[in-house]
Amino acid sequence: MSAFSRSPTIALVAGMAVALVVALVASGGGLYGAGPLAVRFLHVAAAMVWGGFIVFVNLVQLAALAAASDGDRPVIVREIVPRTARVFAIAADATLATGLLMTWPLHASLASRPVLLAGIVGGIAMWAIVRFALKPNVARVTGRIAATDAEKAAARVAIALWARVNLTLLLPVTMAMLAAGHFGA
Repeated sequence: MSAFSRSPTIALVAGMAVALVVALVASGGGLYGAGPLAVRFLHVAAAMVWGGFIVFVNLVQLAALAAASDGDRPVIVREIVPRTARVFAIAADATLATGLLMTWPLHASLASRPVLLAGIVGGIAMWAIVRFALKPNVARVTGRIAATDAEKAAARVAIALWARVNLTLLLPVTMAMLAAGHFGA
């Protein structure tokens, strides 16, 4: 049990094993439809991680950085921010990739599904914010890209702005995806 509590990898593998059992039970033990189910599962799991990190960054990390003393702030920037940014970006990429895989069979009917289309456009916008606004600015703040103090200050302002935009988009995009799946809209 101590290895379980020390390793997120072991916990993830255990969770995946239980999820596999649930999938087998739900499918009646057969593998028919396993591919689409696996892609949908990965999409939802990645979106959960991404959404969780959007909330974490906005409600915890940015607040902690603002409240931290001058001595504590570099530790947060060095130890927490890069890890958060890495998982955040991987989850965003995985969500986009699996979403595109799920969308491919529907591409001909997207025009007649405006809610799904709005969710897809919103999701792509959120992904673009991660890749083209947040990632380069986080790299400036953490020192992975050389930046002057003024550039770092501007990067911090940009991070706060784009993090809030992503937080604002999170719920409507999630609702659009759920409604599209639930109502076929």
